[in-house]
Amino acid sequence: MIDDLLQEMIDPAPAPRDKPRRRRLWATVAIVGLSVVGATSLTTSALFTDNDTVNAAITSGTVDIAGGDLTFTMPSGGLAPGDAVVAPVTVDNDGSLELRYAVRYSAAAGTPGTPPDLETPVVTGALQDALSLSLFDLDGAACTADATAAAVGTAAQLTTTGFGLAGTDTALLGSSAPGAQDGDRVLAALSAEELCVRVDFDAAAGNEFQSLTTDITLRFVAEQTVNN
Repeated sequence: MIDDLLQEMIDPAPAPRDKPRRRRLWATVAIVGLSVVGATSLTTSALFTDNDTVNAAITSGTVDIAGGDLTFTMPSGGLAPGDAVVAPVTVDNDGSLELRYAVRYSAAAGTPGTPPDLETPVVTGALQDALSLSLFDLDGAACTADATAAAVGTAAQLTTTGFGLAGTDTALLGSSAPGAQDGDRVLAALSAEELCVRVDFDAAAGNEFQSLTTDITLRFVAEQTVNN
């Protein structure tokens, strides 16, 4: 009994009017506590950061083919049936990539000369109909009529058309189709090679082929070899 009285003196029961005030006090304490926790969470989630970038240039290569001059040394008085003329031609790879190339040609009638006064006139023909075109793997010094004649049928003879040249763009050596094809030539970057061009005049050509000219055009078609 005495113990209960002492306990009430030390910790008296709150008056009914104090209960709402105590509830507000505890609510305030709880709110402050949550605010502290939130502030701590925000503070501890902050990070030190950094970033950096690197860059490099990408440069594409080049395929650049060039054919040199094509000049035939004509015999005095012009070609006679059975004659042949030759001309060296240099093929340059001026690009930064290895390439493969094919050769195409066309032959077009040039301005004719004065036709002869024949006892029996004939209809004028087209000189390209009586010409053949051949390519040889011979350099400039070896590009002669005798050397090419000796090389016929050997590995040095790359191709020949037979008599009758086409008037439109036509394959002569290799193929202009993408990818490696039979006959295609390969040239390393910044290198060159010489070919020898031979034109033969049919020995059976008749009077209709007198005093005519033909312009022969060679076209070199190149593509990269890497990844192709």
